[in-house]
Amino acid sequence: MSKILELRNVNKIYGTEIKNQVLYDINLSFEEGSFNSIIGQSGSGKSTLLNIIGTLDKATSGDVYIEGRDIKKMSINQLADYRNKTIGFVFQFHYLLPEFTALENVLMPYRIQNGKVSKEIVRKAEEIMNLVGLEKVKNNMATKMSGGQQQRTAIARALINNPRIILADEPTGNLDSDSTETIYELLRNINEEYKTTFLIITHDRRIAEKADRIVEIKDGKINLDIKK
Repeated sequence: MSKILELRNVNKIYGTEIKNQVLYDINLSFEEGSFNSIIGQSGSGKSTLLNIIGTLDKATSGDVYIEGRDIKKMSINQLADYRNKTIGFVFQFHYLLPEFTALENVLMPYRIQNGKVSKEIVRKAEEIMNLVGLEKVKNNMATKMSGGQQQRTAIARALINNPRIILADEPTGNLDSDSTETIYELLRNINEEYKTTFLIITHDRRIAEKADRIVEIKDGKINLDIKK
């Protein structure tokens, strides 16, 4: 497998007068199509790491390469375009737009990227929603679905632009144990079906152990890196 993502000596410091260093010399690379978990206690730096990987935040020093491209050399507009095309995000809170249906929410990233939505793209969205088990509620308003259905809608939305990488930050943090198992089986199926690279932050070691690789962040440093 080829490397899809690489971090070289990444540091992150917040503040100017009072400095708070969150990440220390992080060196990591992830292979294309791999399924990875990132674990660590609250405040360990794992969400900051994910935000830097997702180009939502910038490293104070060090380099980040996605598909061999140095993201520091991209303009703000280039980064936004690249992020929307290449990276899908799934968060603990689904952030669905309540005034739209599940299907309309799934189509939103495509609409932002391309403007007009063709019938072909609508069919694609419906296929993805079938994949995640939402065919019966696709026309429901976002507020008229269960928590598990809302999170599956967020996963479908993350897939609409065929991202090479999906970053998931505590994607089952608000779900019960049965829904958690269902969501992780779904993510694994997507990984196998589309060869999408997954980086999943989780507090749940049982879930983390289902990944092909476990990276533990402790006090802003890599404490553990286990490949199965």
